Amino acid sequence: MKSIKEFNRLVILLALVLAGSSLLISSANAAVTVIANPDISDSSLSGSDIENIFLGKKKSLPSGQKVKVVTLKNGASHDEFLSSYLKKSASQFSAFWKRKIVDGTGIPPKSFASEAELVAYVKSKSGTIGYISSDTPADGVKTIAVQ
Repeated sequence: MKSIKEFNRLVILLALVLAGSSLLISSANAAVTVIANPDISDSSLSGSDIENIFLGKKKSLPSGQKVKVVTLKNGASHDEFLSSYLKKSASQFSAFWKRKIVDGTGIPPKSFASEAELVAYVKSKSGTIGYISSDTPADGVKTIAVQ
């Protein structure tokens, strides 16, 4: 009887360890990188700058350069970016922009179904900034450090 209890405890412990390691792998994969068109002169932005720019509260970078924001429509990178930098869920972000439309105070950012589409757009449009998964190829765009 004692060995069955020990076996059950071991199975539960093993399940917890595996669940914890899959969470670590999942969050490592969800890391995001802020990218910009190469003509953006700023190479780093504060978290506050990112929040204000992506929520439409600022239309220019600290350097004074005008900026246009693009986002992903959904997915792990989108969720990670919103929670890490904007402190919002996807539904809160959507509701935020719906209110701005109704109020007449803003237009939501252009959004893309895939990271590859977002990268191609940022690469081709002057003054554009967006975000992608850290492991997504980002040839031809500038990486922005967030401090």
